Amino acid sequence: MKSVYLILFGLLAFGGCKDKYVSPYKSPNTGYLVVEGYITGNGPTKFVLSHTIKLPGDSASPPEKGAIVSVEGDNNSVFRLLEQANGAYGIDTLPLNIGVKYRLRIKTTGGKEYLSDFADYKPTPPIDSVNWILHPDNLVIYANTHDPANATKYYQWSYDEVWEYHAAESSGLKYIDNPVSVVGRLQSEQIYRCWESGSSTSIIIASSAKLSQDEIYLHPLLNIPVGDRKLSVLYRITVRQYALTEGAYNFLSIMQKNTESLGSIFDVQPSAVKGNIHCLSDPTEPVIGFVSAGTVRQEIMYISRGQLPAWPYYFNCSDTDHVIPNIKDSLIAYFGSGAMTPLEEAGKGYQANFTNCVDCRALGGTTVMPADWPY
Repeated sequence: MKSVYLILFGLLAFGGCKDKYVSPYKSPNTGYLVVEGYITGNGPTKFVLSHTIKLPGDSASPPEKGAIVSVEGDNNSVFRLLEQANGAYGIDTLPLNIGVKYRLRIKTTGGKEYLSDFADYKPTPPIDSVNWILHPDNLVIYANTHDPANATKYYQWSYDEVWEYHAAESSGLKYIDNPVSVVGRLQSEQIYRCWESGSSTSIIIASSAKLSQDEIYLHPLLNIPVGDRKLSVLYRITVRQYALTEGAYNFLSIMQKNTESLGSIFDVQPSAVKGNIHCLSDPTEPVIGFVSAGTVRQEIMYISRGQLPAWPYYFNCSDTDHVIPNIKDSLIAYFGSGAMTPLEEAGKGYQANFTNCVDCRALGGTTVMPADWPY
């Protein structure tokens, strides 16, 4: 019995009472500047400027708009990056030279000026391959690469993805309200095929510095759970590979540990993040970011559902079809409200189903096919 009391006391002591912790740290109202991007010598260069936000971090990071952003070489070359949208600044091409070092200069509308250290221009070796492995619970997409000159050692990847998915049923008819009627649906008005897109949001890095050869093998880029609609029809991923300096890799490694830990007592404790960008107006102000320069390598891979044995995805719709009589009041009640969508003619009415079963846009995609989609 004594042991039972001790167990109860332990549960009460360690799990019975919880107090909300309020950090005593006070961050500035505008937050610190965050600089994300890569100076690219063989493709578009893009930097996104934003600001850190206060705890608990449940709001969007405010973009830094109206800034003057430029790339400078140690050979006195200067290239202006044009403002795009949401704090993004970029240029399609930069005539960079492999023997020149480059840095980033930023002047904000608030009068502050930021400057990065000069970064070595690093050529990036080609991506050997991008492929996938199907496991019982997920599909893992990975990359292979190597540098025969043993000069790279530090790598980073990012990716964009696009996938096609279909609705549960195809509609050949549509409702119009003036005059109230059901007419044929044009091909340009189809709502059966949809496309969605996404981009990498985590830090993906690897190093071969401790290996005898400069080779990265089967490095995972992302996991797709079995049954995900990304692979229900056709999926495309565009992978980009960057060569990093040791300093850039160490910075990203610390950022990765700080931002992707689970928050348990066994996690590595957060470390101070020091990049290579400095505020000239106020040298004591922290700046989040690390500017690197070099070439970028790219690889595109498609995965079709036919390549996957029995991929268990089905449009989330368990409703059965209904027949709506061709009566004005019925058409208004069912189709005019948007609750249901006609599929095809059925006797003196129309076979129909709930719109969320027929309109693929209900899951957030668009019916506009990407211009370079294969079919």
